[in-house]
Amino acid sequence: MITDQVPSTLSHPLAYVRIVLLGMGKTQFAKAVRDRGQLLGINLGTTRSTIFKWERGDHGPDEPAQIVIADLLRVPPAIRESAPWPKWLPAWDTHVLSAPWTTGNTVKALTALSESEPTDRRGFLGIVGASLANIGTQWATAASPTADPSLSAEAAGGKVTPSVVDRLSERVQSLRTLEQEVGGGDVIESGRTDLLLITRMLAKGCYSDHTERRLYTLAAEVCCLLGWMSYDAGMNSAAQKYYTVALRASKNANNDILGAHTLCFMSVQAATHQEPHAAVELMESADSVRRRVPPTMRASLSAHQATAFLKAGEARSAALALNRAFAALERADSDDVPPYLRWFGEAQLRSTEGRFLLATGQAVKATDALEKSVDQAARRDQAVRCGTLALAYQQVGDLDGALVATDRALDLIDEGIHTQRGLERLQEVRKAFAPHRSEPRVKEARARIAALVTT
Repeated sequence: MITDQVPSTLSHPLAYVRIVLLGMGKTQFAKAVRDRGQLLGINLGTTRSTIFKWERGDHGPDEPAQIVIADLLRVPPAIRESAPWPKWLPAWDTHVLSAPWTTGNTVKALTALSESEPTDRRGFLGIVGASLANIGTQWATAASPTADPSLSAEAAGGKVTPSVVDRLSERVQSLRTLEQEVGGGDVIESGRTDLLLITRMLAKGCYSDHTERRLYTLAAEVCCLLGWMSYDAGMNSAAQKYYTVALRASKNANNDILGAHTLCFMSVQAATHQEPHAAVELMESADSVRRRVPPTMRASLSAHQATAFLKAGEARSAALALNRAFAALERADSDDVPPYLRWFGEAQLRSTEGRFLLATGQAVKATDALEKSVDQAARRDQAVRCGTLALAYQQVGDLDGALVATDRALDLIDEGIHTQRGLERLQEVRKAFAPHRSEPRVKEARARIAALVTT
């Protein structure tokens, strides 16, 4: 029985193993570790407080404690020694990568995803390191699957007409617009409903080759959008599952733009969660189609490369990629881009530029770029970017500017924008305000941020 209060999202692999796989509270798990240590002749002083600190990431267990934990979890020594803590814990989803890239396996993956439970309590990445980077390599090198005759033979859901696909497409575009206005957390269920409907048509319907490609395109769009919404809500392992299946569906649709677009989002997630080198490799795979995509997509590729390089500590490469992004965007005026790519434009690129300038010590220039980014962004993005703008103003010593940006972000969230990323950014702002905590306006802003985080 778990006696601890269980959070809705588990941010550390040990918490996932302890609660989901073992069903133990911190006190119970600490005792299990001590008892197993006694059996192995290793005396440990593990307590509930020790487990709390491990799961908060303050520090990890030392080598003797890891030996005991691995034995308790029946993790072979070779696996424990093959990766650093906590990556050897049995909390990862690398098995999702093993299926060949065939039409049948794509439908199976879509079916499993659309019919599974809607939430994933893991706030950490379920696929990391080389396994994560390998997803992009598989997508870049896999041939487009051929039709599976068995699927047509089993069709029992009636004919899927072009007009039906048109209506489905309209639903997906409406979902995307709604997500930009209110954030992803509130509309994930709507996306899952659409995915289930599309998947059933693929698995059971009768359709032409052209309609089949359109259905796979819509499946990939919805999976990519669900991946983004899950990431925005802090459900990172769930997001990776959606992204991985989106890549498979994009390959069935023979859609390079959509596949590269998905890899861009995967790279952002990886870069944000301490996997910068995997993020760079994912963007290398996405960049393999650069010559086959329109200027807007090339601009997006370069912008996301800049983000990955910056997180990997390669500032010069990031600057070069950012310059390529601006050059490509200048040539994109007459682009006929698909709806899922219309979000990318000057506002997004200015946001990338602002974050680059802020990270490289150019806070004054960063405030100008970020102001432009906020003014042109959708409401959900404004709620996130205002937090970054507040950090920039703090760095240049403009307390008033920082408070205005903070209040704007807080007001947007109070008005119904739900974004875990926005809350995380505001937590950074709250910490940065600490030297001015006695200032009444700062005190009020910090209290508002704290209230949002705890609700």
